Amino acid sequence: MKKVYIGVIAALSIILLFGCSSKEKEMKEDVNLGFDQAKKVEVSSVTHPDVVLNTIDKQQDINTFINKLKVDKWNAAEIPADAKKENVYKMYQEGTVKLGESSNKGKKDLKQVATVTTYKGVPYIDVEIKNLNLKLKVPNDVSEYLSSQSQQKH
Repeated sequence: MKKVYIGVIAALSIILLFGCSSKEKEMKEDVNLGFDQAKKVEVSSVTHPDVVLNTIDKQQDINTFINKLKVDKWNAAEIPADAKKENVYKMYQEGTVKLGESSNKGKKDLKQVATVTTYKGVPYIDVEIKNLNLKLKVPNDVSEYLSSQSQQKH
């Protein structure tokens, strides 16, 4: 009888262990800040914010852009005091249809929902969503990818 109890406890422990680890994985995957809903991304220089250097608006290109950001690898961090802002990425989504409004399926009304500011030569970014401002450290390859996007013209 004692072996049965030990077996049941071991089985429950394994189930809980795998259940918790899959939950943690799901939570990591959910940390995308809603970027996967983006319909357009505009890249501007901090020095000339009104001049759009690059526009990413094809769904396949947006998906590639979002995947290359590796959001699950971002960490909260203080940005070095001597860091200089480089580029601004404005992300747009389709507006939410509110109760009582028509859906306007043919009309694409895009609203800016997030701003990502990069820094020259250092792997840090500012992310602003609504009234939330996050200062984050990103992997070096993500920083390099973001810098390269300002030089491509679509």
